Amino acid sequence: MDILFFDADKALEAFLAEHPQKSFTPILFTKDFNATPLSKLKDYFEKTEIISLFPHSEMVSNEKLDKFPNLKLIATRSTGYNHIDLSYCKKRGICVVNVPRYGEVTVAEFAMGLMLALSRKIIRARHDMAANRIRMSDYVGFDLMGKTLGVIGTGSIGSHVIKLAQAFGMNVLAYDLYPKKEFKNLYVKSPTEIYKKSDIISLHVPSTPENVHLLNKKAFDQMKEGVIIINTARGDLIDTQALYHALKSKKVGGAGLDVLENEDFLLHDEIMTSPQLKNPEFLLDSAMNFKLLQLKNVIATPHVAFNSVDAVNRILQTTMDNISGFLSGHPVNRCGEK
Repeated sequence: MDILFFDADKALEAFLAEHPQKSFTPILFTKDFNATPLSKLKDYFEKTEIISLFPHSEMVSNEKLDKFPNLKLIATRSTGYNHIDLSYCKKRGICVVNVPRYGEVTVAEFAMGLMLALSRKIIRARHDMAANRIRMSDYVGFDLMGKTLGVIGTGSIGSHVIKLAQAFGMNVLAYDLYPKKEFKNLYVKSPTEIYKKSDIISLHVPSTPENVHLLNKKAFDQMKEGVIIINTARGDLIDTQALYHALKSKKVGGAGLDVLENEDFLLHDEIMTSPQLKNPEFLLDSAMNFKLLQLKNVIATPHVAFNSVDAVNRILQTTMDNISGFLSGHPVNRCGEK
């Protein structure tokens, strides 16, 4: 059986070479599903039952999925699955599986790295030293110890961030719809309390309709002057335009962003053919992203918080296990099921 893997990279190639799959033949495409030309896929339309994807900010094209009448499984190599239309898949009887746990340590450590880089202005100091334009007064930072960190979302990643922050001597406030007993003394009743009391706010919630623009102008207005924002979750949790204006007014003192709204516009050339280019709001947010990148108190990275050797291997192994489980009639890690 042929299984199509999209967004195939060297890590995937190396993993498959080291762990040859006996139950299927992997067919690798370097571009994402939407961007892969139909001409390269036409020989697989009828016979393909399983595909594996990597998430992008654009939804996976249902029209393109319609080309695969016998599709039975979509294995996303990610925890989040908001790039896949589960309602569409349910109607077609397509099972969708994800990788629920792989990078709680990896992403949490990256989030702490962004906090350290911003609090001590490490990136700016490094660039200035390389350019031989050092001014010590430009690099005055602050200690994390004793500061209040607000963690929104205490799943596996948010929970590990809390533990790391406590090891740094930080005071922690937390908010989650489903509180954990181990952090019962840290929870507040609403995000508003996080906004009002935190020196740093770190986001660790999924992208859902309820969470889109969780941090908007109203939220920023409630925050402390000079608050630091960390986002290693999903770009659409923050209203890009509101964040930019909050940074310019110094209401927000800095932002560490591994994810951005419309980040594919920055990361992938294929986005230039997207129908989203006709959407004025999309274009404005994308322009704001470029403006954000120019600010010295913003550290933006290309969605790489998950990207350690350890985490990537966990992602790929779980994906192969998901596929094997489905083929054996025992699917695991199904999306949309509690």
